[in-house]
Amino acid sequence: MDKTCRNCGAPLRPDDKFCSACGTEVDASLDLTDDSQSAGRSNLFRESVIFFLLAAASALIADFVEVQLAIRASWDIESRSALYLVYASLATGIFVILRILWWRIFGSAGSSFFGRRLAIQVFCLILGVTILFFGPIMAALYDWSQPQGPIWFEFDLLAALLSTLFFVGYLALQRRQGD
Repeated sequence: MDKTCRNCGAPLRPDDKFCSACGTEVDASLDLTDDSQSAGRSNLFRESVIFFLLAAASALIADFVEVQLAIRASWDIESRSALYLVYASLATGIFVILRILWWRIFGSAGSSFFGRRLAIQVFCLILGVTILFFGPIMAALYDWSQPQGPIWFEFDLLAALLSTLFFVGYLALQRRQGD
């Protein structure tokens, strides 16, 4: 019977002492039942919701910090590419900090902070922000929204949602390869 990690749902080999995806210590006395498939689906939902909440919080905080920095430093607002780069950097850094705090508070004692899973999450966040700001989505948002443009937090939530879709796609692909 295949075992999965109780923290992230990644497939485990019989001789694994730690999960290769998240670093959680494997409890050898844990015997899984036939409900492991439904547990994997609920873990997928749980992980995607947690990722969305952390991505949205980091995007909202990064936007607020970026605006405060721009006001205090009297930045040239016409340079959108530079502002997007600052925003993406801030959002990524804040996401890593929030994710580490989440693992520290709610994760198990043996969980790893800097693993492949965190790198994938950061990549998905950067990909979502990049596609949102440098793709055709930005122009479409301005066309479909109010005359003065969309509200600032709509961009942040859309960036988090787009990033979450990429992360869920990764998780689904990982689960499919594990089956």
